[in-house]
Amino acid sequence: MGGATLRYTALRLGIFVLCLVVARAVGAVGWLALLIAAVVSVLLSLLLLRRQREQMALALQQRVDRRVRAKQQDGAGRSRFERGLDADNAAED
Repeated sequence: MGGATLRYTALRLGIFVLCLVVARAVGAVGWLALLIAAVVSVLLSLLLLRRQREQMALALQQRVDRRVRAKQQDGAGRSRFERGLDADNAAED
């Protein structure tokens, strides 16, 4: 997991825990406290963590792009199964 993903995840978890503590402080118990904390933390993270979410999305997109480029370069990064399928297809043609 990259730095941006780890930072976003830690912040989301922190917001959830804070919401859970507040929900418990106002009297919610059990599943109700968890449900309230989950809903409120999702809404807060949408508002407060936009920049971190965009950084994480960019980092993930760059990782996917690198993998796609590696697969496109002369079969580099292709699994043995994929190379075997290519060989079978070539033999059939």
